[in-house]
Amino acid sequence: MEAGYRTIDHTADKAIEVWAPDLGELIVQAARGLIELLVEPGQLSPVRQVHISVMAEGPEVLLHDALSEILYLTEDEGLMPVTVRLLSQDEAHVSLTIGVVEMAAAEAHINGLIKAVTYHNLEIEHTSSGLRTQVIFDT
Repeated sequence: MEAGYRTIDHTADKAIEVWAPDLGELIVQAARGLIELLVEPGQLSPVRQVHISVMAEGPEVLLHDALSEILYLTEDEGLMPVTVRLLSQDEAHVSLTIGVVEMAAAEAHINGLIKAVTYHNLEIEHTSSGLRTQVIFDT
């Protein structure tokens, strides 16, 4: 199964559909989808790397918390994520490297800000070719 994501229509918020062969790649693809919702893809190159490590019980909570940590960078650190790379992952833990730029440098390329990752309909489905889920973001 190839991995990927796509934005999907949602009434008031923003949403992505994500698919991948395993949980680590699913989290990476969801993070890429989140980044594309935040900033125009391919317009910015990271100026530094930030490491995120998340522990959680259950794959949905792990996905939710990893995406929430990426959003934390925009809200509390003044950093715009532009790239993501998986360092390690198991059932209860994921480590990512997030390439970032200062928010001021990203200003001309921002698509919109997101308030939160929701748990609404967040269920990772096992398919014959891997994993699939939908993530809805509160805007």
